[in-house]
Parts: sequence; C-alpha cells; structure tokens
Amino acid sequence: MSNPSLILVGFMGTGKSTLGKYIANQNSLTFVDLDDYIVDKTSQNIPEIFENKGETAFRELEYEALQETMSTYDIIATGGGIIEYAPSLALLRNAKGVIWVDCEFDTIFSRIKNDKNRPNAKNKSFVELKNLYSKRVSRYNEIAFKKVNSIQTVEVLSEEIFQLLDCE
Repeated sequence: MSNPSLILVGFMGTGKSTLGKYIANQNSLTFVDLDDYIVDKTSQNIPEIFENKGETAFRELEYEALQETMSTYDIIATGGGIIEYAPSLALLRNAKGVIWVDCEFDTIFSRIKNDKNRPNAKNKSFVELKNLYSKRVSRYNEIAFKKVNSIQTVEVLSEEIFQLLDCE
C-alpha cells in the first residue's frame, strides 16, 4: 500500500480508531491515531490541550500531526473535528483513500456521552451533540471517497473497505 493508503474520518465515537487498529493488525500495516500522536508529542491529554491552549491551538496541532503522519503511516484515524480547521480540510480533500466511518447518532451518543477524554462532548446534551454532528456531516461527505456504517463488525468493515480501495 502507498502511504497513507487509508485515512479514516468521521464523528467522535464512530469507531475510527478501533477499525484502523484492526485493519492494521490483520494486514501488517502501520497505524496511527492522531489524538494519541498529539498526546505523545505534547505530553498533554486532549482535554488539557483544549483547556490550556484552546480548540484552535489543538486544531493546529492536529493539522501538523496529519502532515507528519501522511507520509509515514499506512492507516490514519483522525479526530472527529479535524474537518473544522480549513488547512486540515484542504489536505484531506486532496488525499486518496479517505473513508468516512459513520453510524446512527443514537449509537454515537451512547458511546461518547460519558467519555471525559472528549472535550467537545463534555457536558453536552443529546441535542447539542446532534447539532454538532449535523454541522459536520457535509464536510465528511465532501472529502470522503466512500462511507461505511460502523454498526457492522470490524471484520465486515475491513473487508468492505479493501473492496472499495481495490475499485479505485
């Protein structure tokens, strides 16, 4: 696979990291979760970065991380809000193999509602998060080569994604 061959985008809690790790492990490919990459690089967790430097500074770090990892990893799982920063959106728009990982919002909400490591979900109601999700949907659709439904098993999703990539 050429680097990167697969970039997973989508809202928080859709399973991008779980799917990316599975595909990488099953196919002896390299994988990076951009949030983990940023945490390792800054020695701060995501909520600390948001609190100490603000969301814009985090989005800049995310953009830098995307640039740095695109030439060194086979599979990249992005953060859900990466499309909020214009330079990241432009970079993704020009990338190949961008897959939008999505599922029903009720499922997403149940996965993220108590996750303290997601600053944009913290103390937000169902309606507030649904509005954020709705705001981002068109951007995911704009940059994605294909969309997959993550309610399926990782085995099924992995197979579906490789079929999609083979058709490119």
